[in-house]
Amino acid sequence: MKFGIFLGSFLLSSFCFASNWSQTNIQFLHGDTYRKADGSDTVGSVMTVEHLSHWDYGSNFFFFDISNPETESSTSYYGEFSPSLSMRKLDLYKEGSYVKDISFQLNFELPQGPAKRANLAGLTFEWKNVGFDYLATQFLYRDTMGVEGNTGQLTLVWIKRFGSERAPFEFSGFLDWAGKEGYLSSNIHTQINLLYDIDRKTAQRVPLKLGVEYKHWDNKFGIDGLNERVPQVKLQWNF
Repeated sequence: MKFGIFLGSFLLSSFCFASNWSQTNIQFLHGDTYRKADGSDTVGSVMTVEHLSHWDYGSNFFFFDISNPETESSTSYYGEFSPSLSMRKLDLYKEGSYVKDISFQLNFELPQGPAKRANLAGLTFEWKNVGFDYLATQFLYRDTMGVEGNTGQLTLVWIKRFGSERAPFEFSGFLDWAGKEGYLSSNIHTQINLLYDIDRKTAQRVPLKLGVEYKHWDNKFGIDGLNERVPQVKLQWNF
C-alpha cells in the first residue's frame, strides 16, 4: 500500500510540472533478420517515437515502437515509460567529481509478442568526466507480471559525439542485462548506433540523423536460445 502511494505521488509529480527542456524524435528503421518467437527470420521495419523532457525535480522519457506499420497482419506495438526524480535537484546529493547525479528511477514496459508487462524501480547514476557526452548506469529491481519471482536488471546508456564540423558523427546506444526470472531466461539486449549528424552540421536547419543501428538480443523475450542479430538502416528526425 505504501509503495502504491509512493508510486502514485511519483507519477503525479512527473506530470504536474511544466518541462524546462524537451526533445522529441521519430525514427525509421529497416532490417532483414528480425527473429520471430518461432525462431524464423523476417524482413521488417520499425517506426519509433521517442521523447525526453526535464522538469524542476527530474525527467520523463518514453518511446513507442510500431513494427511493420505498412502491413495489417503483422503490425505490433511496444512502449516504455521512464520517469525519474533527481537527488541533486532535490538537494539530496551534491554533484561529485565523476557522479553528476543520482536519480530515483521507475520504468514500465508494455507487453510485446510473448513478453509480458514489467515494472522496474531502482537508481540511475549519471557520470561525467569519463569521455562521453552522456553516460548513465541503472540498477533496477524487475518484476514481470504473471511470472513467479523477480530479478534484477542492469542498464547502460551512452552518447558520444565526435568528428569535425564538416563530418559530425554520433555513437550512441543502450545495453540491458536482465537476470533469470521464473521460467524466463536471463537475457542481454543491446542496440548500438553510428549516425551522421546532419542536425549538428547544419545548426538544426536540417534536423536529421542518418546511419546504421545494430541490434543484438540473446534469449529474446526471455526465451532460451532465441537470439536476434539485426543490422538496420536508421533515419532519425528531431523536432
